[in-house]
Amino acid sequence: MNKFAKVLGISVLSASVLAACGSEDATMSSDDNNGTEQQEDQKGQEEEEVEEEQAEAAVEVQSETFGARKDSIDNVYGSYSAVITNTGDKPAMIGDVQVNFEGEGDTIIGTAAMVSAVPDVIMPGEVAYLGVSKGLESATSADEVTDVSVNIDFDSTNEEPMMLETTSVEVKEGSHYPYVVTGTVMNPNKEKADDIRLAAGLYDENGEFLGTLNGSIQVSLNQDGKAGFELNYPELPEDVAGKASEVKVKAYNWSF
Repeated sequence: MNKFAKVLGISVLSASVLAACGSEDATMSSDDNNGTEQQEDQKGQEEEEVEEEQAEAAVEVQSETFGARKDSIDNVYGSYSAVITNTGDKPAMIGDVQVNFEGEGDTIIGTAAMVSAVPDVIMPGEVAYLGVSKGLESATSADEVTDVSVNIDFDSTNEEPMMLETTSVEVKEGSHYPYVVTGTVMNPNKEKADDIRLAAGLYDENGEFLGTLNGSIQVSLNQDGKAGFELNYPELPEDVAGKASEVKVKAYNWSF
């Protein structure tokens, strides 16, 4: 009887030890799995942060046109238009833009500074328009302008532009300007639009870029508010007259 009790006690003790070891093993295995999952989550988060840090904006000139003209009192004006695109992975904030009108031997005939892009924040894969006209004081003939160069300052940003919608857009030949673009701009955003800027890219029947017209409207728009617009600046080179068959308009609300 005592021998049986002793054996039974040893068996019960052994079973308890085994059960405890099994419980400890199970606990250790669960902790190990949680630790592995946490490490994988942390690694994934670190990889995403590295990718975010490596993502950058990259702005390139997609298409550009330029020209020069002399008015009735012999003043010479240069005009420049461009489509710029963000080929990078982050939004691009456009800063200072300078256009240089050049002559033979890379001489500088005149410059146009503080040229505005519309919009001033370009999302990856999207475009913005540039358009400017500048009096060239040192030029005596339009033929002196043989080339242009442009410098575009930009930075990567996390901001997005407050884009507006346009409808009923038409391009017509003007009586004093080569083209006039008209239409309606509407604010689909909850925030009021109080500094509305627009630009129209003109294209011929083959999709070739002809030039940019830009401007603004002098009213504010609440959500769903609408207003008409008319764009005719800058005066484009005479050789684009009669060629425009398509127009693409960008409209946004500028803010500090």
